[in-house]
Amino acid sequence: MPPTVAGRVAREGTGPNSGATAVPIHGTGADAGTAQATTTVGAGAAADSRLRGLPELDESFERHKSSTAGSIAEADLAVPRRARVIVRARLRYWGRPGLVEPAELLVTELVTNAFKHGLGDVGLRMYLTDTHLLIEVRDGSHQLPVLRKAAPDDENGRGLFLVRAISDAWGVSTDGTTTWCSLLL
Repeated sequence: MPPTVAGRVAREGTGPNSGATAVPIHGTGADAGTAQATTTVGAGAAADSRLRGLPELDESFERHKSSTAGSIAEADLAVPRRARVIVRARLRYWGRPGLVEPAELLVTELVTNAFKHGLGDVGLRMYLTDTHLLIEVRDGSHQLPVLRKAAPDDENGRGLFLVRAISDAWGVSTDGTTTWCSLLL
């Protein structure tokens, strides 16, 4: 997300983040770990997609009863794959095939993290603004995700690192329930 006046960007929505909330933006430039701008998530802004006649993507994936924070049930392991198929189809429908690969990877990482660390059902929302593709994943947990350094032999811990590396910007709602990222169109 490109910062505007006073380091703020207007981002409106009608999905899981409706209601104005300040959210940290994490850029991907040379100062990626330290840049702290703020974006405003407010009611009514996914209108950009609808104004172009492009309906936003708003999906919910029901968590299997045996999935808990820290543990993904066997039945939920297929959800990131289903989410990729949905994202691929929507981006092709929107005429944005060049965004398919990065968006699929971002969605895979965020949805997997949501099932692994979240609570309740997982929501996926995706829409276009004039300049960006926005992806939001709601996981119901108020625990903020942590960007960590994985050792070379670690099997996990690279998800948010990939999100930071691939996206234009990423952030977390102040209540911790939604992680979002953007890709420049």
